[in-house]
Amino acid sequence: MELRQMNIEGNMNVAAGCKWVARILAAILFLFWGAFFVEHLGEWFLQSEQGFPPVSVWIGQALHFVILLGLGMMLNWDRLGSLVTIVGTVAFFSAIGYRGFPFIALLNLLPIGLFGVYWYLGPKAANVAQ
Repeated sequence: MELRQMNIEGNMNVAAGCKWVARILAAILFLFWGAFFVEHLGEWFLQSEQGFPPVSVWIGQALHFVILLGLGMMLNWDRLGSLVTIVGTVAFFSAIGYRGFPFIALLNLLPIGLFGVYWYLGPKAANVAQ
């Protein structure tokens, strides 16, 4: 009985740890991608000599904002934030015409993978504990 209780507590600790590490990673990625977002805003929208940017830039910035929105949502709503981040990341890298495999986009999967461990272990450990 003691061994079973230790296993349940271990699973709950791993699940909680994964959840918090995922949230911290989401916040770090929010800052990382946010820096690019702000830099591109300044490059395309704040330089008055260029006039209005092309529609492709507006679409790219909007999809970049969706990535940021999803990463920010992960801090409170992990499932919805993960979904928004995945959709935004796929749409953004498709819209900008990225050639080859976008390895940098895989960074956004790190917190989602950790949330996956949390989703798998969390309810499982809670159900067994009852």
